[in-house]
Amino acid sequence: MSPIANKELKQELSQAARSAIQWDPELREYATRKLNQKCYSIVLNNVKFKLILRMFAVVKRKAKFVDIYKKAA
Repeated sequence: MSPIANKELKQELSQAARSAIQWDPELREYATRKLNQKCYSIVLNNVKFKLILRMFAVVKRKAKFVDIYKKAA
């Protein structure tokens, strides 16, 4: 970890990613699919990136997050 990184923010983002894997069906499915190919730390990093993309999209649109995930039958 970089010495100039905001360690508290990184810790909070890691906790958010773990929670998202547990409770968000879309991210849970993504993580379980990727865990077959990669190690947990890489998958957790990918989930963090997806959460950051969601946050910036919500801010850019100036709207609430809309969960449109529907699992195909």
